[in-house]
Amino acid sequence: MKGKLLLPVLLVLALVGVAYLLLPKGSHAFYGTRLLNPKPVDFTLEGPQGPVRLAELSQGRVVLIFFGFTRCPDVCPTTMLALKRAYEKLSPKEQERVQVIFISVDPERDIPQISDQYAKGFHPSFLGLTGSPETIQEVARTFGVYYQKTQYRGPGEYLVDHTATTFVVKEGNLVLLFSPDKVEETEKVVGDLRALL
Repeated sequence: MKGKLLLPVLLVLALVGVAYLLLPKGSHAFYGTRLLNPKPVDFTLEGPQGPVRLAELSQGRVVLIFFGFTRCPDVCPTTMLALKRAYEKLSPKEQERVQVIFISVDPERDIPQISDQYAKGFHPSFLGLTGSPETIQEVARTFGVYYQKTQYRGPGEYLVDHTATTFVVKEGNLVLLFSPDKVEETEKVVGDLRALL
C-alpha cells in the first residue's frame, strides 16, 4: 500500500524538478502586475522646458508614470515618496536608465512649472508634466486612469479623485503596474525594475 502512495508523490516531485530545470536562468517572478500583452503607449505633454514625448523618453529606459495633482493630501505624496525610495536604491548607472514622471490631472491649477517643481521636490531627476484638459483626458484614457473633481470648497478650491496606480513603460510599451500598496514595497519594486533593465 505504501509503495502505491509513494509512486505518485515521487512522480510529482520529479515533474517539479524538471519544470525548475527548464526555467530560464535568471528568470524573475514579478511583484507588480505584469501585462502578458504589453500595450503600446505614447503621448506628448508639456514640461517646464516645452513639449515632452514619451516615445523619446522611453528609448533605452524604464519609465514610471504616476497621475495625480499637486494639492493632493494623501496618495500622491505617499506614492511619490515610495518612488523616490525605490529610485534611490538603484545604482547611479541604473538611475540613468530610469525616469519617473508625474502627470497632473489638475491642469487648470497645475501649470507645467508647478507640476515639475512638485515632482522635483521628491527627487531632482523626476519630471512633472501636464497639458490642456483635453490632452490630459486623452492621455488618462490611454492608461485607463479615472479622475474627477470633488469636494468643492469655493472658486479654485477642490480635490481630485483619481486612479492611484503607477504605470511602468519600457521601449514605448506599458509592461507593468504597481497598485498603491505594492509600490510601498521598496525592495520588491527595485527587483522588478532591475529585471526590466
